[in-house]
Amino acid sequence: MSSVATLHPAADPDQLLTPQQTADLLATTTGTLSVWRCTARHPLPYMKLGTAVRYRRADVLAFIEARTVRPGDEADNS
Repeated sequence: MSSVATLHPAADPDQLLTPQQTADLLATTTGTLSVWRCTARHPLPYMKLGTAVRYRRADVLAFIEARTVRPGDEADNS
């Protein structure tokens, strides 16, 4: 499955993404995601299924939305 397909608005919000798919969506690496999990550096929820790590699509999109800066918003303190 391509990362573009996981961004489609009609995609299932409960779809489980692999670390690689999640890293592609966030333009980062699977190593960075591993560090975030181990250090709780960012509040990106994940699931453990045995030894496999999975991310819910809706959680990844919410993570992106929560970090989106819109110039001129009152919350923009930069």
